[in-house]
Amino acid sequence: MTKKFLRWIERLFRTTKDSAEAFQWAKVEHLPTPLAEKKIYVLGDDECEWAAAMACPCGCGSTIHLSLAPDSRPTWRVRRHRNGTVSLLPSVWRTVGCRSHFVLYKGRIFWCRNEPFE
Repeated sequence: MTKKFLRWIERLFRTTKDSAEAFQWAKVEHLPTPLAEKKIYVLGDDECEWAAAMACPCGCGSTIHLSLAPDSRPTWRVRRHRNGTVSLLPSVWRTVGCRSHFVLYKGRIFWCRNEPFE
């Protein structure tokens, strides 16, 4: 039981430390210029969130715009976690520019291996 408790304490502190360096979210009516790194901007009002935007995490300087509208295709979902971090599903795969392919999960970027485009 003591080992279990110590592991729980360790995870608690690790989560707290990581969340300061993780992607956070901000709900806005208009996108700021420039976009902050490690932040997802969710556009919408009290009733509906319709889009998200972020600076590309590869550092290329591009802005990534994503639809959150459930009727459109493709569409993404943003989930906010209790520690202030954010997840974005499904993965984001840019087909132009830097061609980054990644998943944002609990504030962390997980890079996907890119296959050549046909």
